[in-house]
Amino acid sequence: MKNIYKLFTIGFLSLLFISTIKAQSEPTEYLSVGKKIEFNGEKFELKWSSHPSNEYYKQEYLRKGDKLPKYEKMLMVEAVKGNIPAINVATGKINELESQKRRNPIVNYEKFENKEKNEIILEFVLSDGNSIYEWNIYRYKNEKNKSGDYLVLYSYSYRNYITNEKEKNKFLNEIKIMKKDLVKKVGEIELPNVGTK
Repeated sequence: MKNIYKLFTIGFLSLLFISTIKAQSEPTEYLSVGKKIEFNGEKFELKWSSHPSNEYYKQEYLRKGDKLPKYEKMLMVEAVKGNIPAINVATGKINELESQKRRNPIVNYEKFENKEKNEIILEFVLSDGNSIYEWNIYRYKNEKNKSGDYLVLYSYSYRNYITNEKEKNKFLNEIKIMKKDLVKKVGEIELPNVGTK
C-alpha cells in the first residue's frame, strides 16, 4: 500500500512538471467516465491516458483548440484503487505547495473540505519561474462501488504563457474574478463513479 500511495502522490504532481506529454491518436478510456466531458459551457475530449500500474489510472481531456503539451484548459481524471483517505493525499499536495512557495512567491493555495461528501478541493496557482503560469482546482474524492474502493481526482487546469508583468497581473486578476464560481462548478461536476476495465 505504501508503494501505491507514493505512486498516486507522484501522479498528482502539477502538470507543470510533466508538460512534455503528447496527445495519443487513440487514447484508452480506462475509467468509464466517457471520452467527452462538458464543463463550464465548453466541451473537452479525451486526448491522453495512462495505466502504469495495476492500481493507477490517469486521463486528460482537452478542448478542440488545445494541444499537448502546450494547452490552455484541461480536465483530468485520476484514480487509484485502494482505501486511501482523500485527506492524506490532499495534505501531501499542500506540503508540496508549501515547499514550492518558499522558492517561488507566486505559489498560493486554498483548501475547501466537504465532510458530508468525503471530498476535498484545493485550488492553487503555480509558475515554472519563467513563462508558464497555471491555476488548478483539484477535487479529491473517495469512492466505493462494485469495482472496489478508489481515491479519485477530478481536476481543472487553466494556463497562460506570459511574457511580461502586465500579462501576469492580468492572469492573476482573472483568477480572482473566476475563482469562487469555478471552484463551485468543479465541486458540482456530475461524473459517474469510476469503474476500471
